[in-house]
Amino acid sequence: MTPQKSPKRSLILTAITFCLALILLQAIKTNYQITKKYGSWDHYREHARLNKENPHLAEELDADRNTYKINVETAPLYQIKDTDYVESVSAEVVYDDNRVGESTPERMGYWSNYDRVYVTVQLSKDFRSIPEIDKTYILLSINDEIEQNLADLYHDSDYYKLFDQYKCEKTGLLDYKDHGLDLFYWDHISFTDGSYEYTVSHYGLTVTTKSGRMSIYDFDVKNGEIVNFKLYERGTIDADGSFTSDSDRKKSQDTNSTTSSGKRDTTGSSSGSYDPYDVHDYDTADDFADDKYEEFYDYEDEYEDEDEAYDAAEDYWYDEY
Repeated sequence: MTPQKSPKRSLILTAITFCLALILLQAIKTNYQITKKYGSWDHYREHARLNKENPHLAEELDADRNTYKINVETAPLYQIKDTDYVESVSAEVVYDDNRVGESTPERMGYWSNYDRVYVTVQLSKDFRSIPEIDKTYILLSINDEIEQNLADLYHDSDYYKLFDQYKCEKTGLLDYKDHGLDLFYWDHISFTDGSYEYTVSHYGLTVTTKSGRMSIYDFDVKNGEIVNFKLYERGTIDADGSFTSDSDRKKSQDTNSTTSSGKRDTTGSSSGSYDPYDVHDYDTADDFADDKYEEFYDYEDEYEDEDEAYDAAEDYWYDEY
């Protein structure tokens, strides 16, 4: 004869089963929340470990970042020499951070600290008079030294070292204010002699006037020597910041002229107005400016020096064409 379970025992078993079910459901819910937000339990343990080891990590990182900014903006980034035409070097660090990927109860957000370093090298006016290839040698030497010093300041900073020490080995991100944080660094070095602005790399040189005219030179560097140096393109920086080459502009003008009149205009200025500079006798803006810039400087009042007059002469040629 099978013994019957007592009502009390059945009630206890039911209660135990119910509690186990609740515990199981809670475990499933917790596992879902952890893995959804942190990706895995390993990442969650890393998060907990960092908070325990250094609860003020975010504040310390912010302080170290501000110190790094001050150090860059006050450091001697370049050792000025008598033969390099450099008068001064200044730097500014701009924070351009991404705070779009916010954290939620369901997921870990993603942030990035983006440090943009803008360096300006002031050159003497005498720099304008030397050949372009000689300018390039000088600019490359200065640019390389500054870039190396900037890289050293960044990677040797407490800011970078703290991030590198505490970042997650699996994700490469740092647990920062309940977000996964990554660091980015970028620098831009520009040179100016008052009338022209120069930027240089190991494959090209750009020269830009105040009026927005840009010349682009192409070259290679082999064993420390600049080879195959040549003018690649000239053009204009438009109001929207885009670059339009002279060849593209001329094609567009030729197309518009042909479309509007049915044939090309070969008579010079479309308006037929008096041209005191005979601009249509010159095939290029450079030829015109070389020949006429002194007239612009002598007979016009708004130009401070001959370089500005030269730029104005080039602009005049392009306006007429």
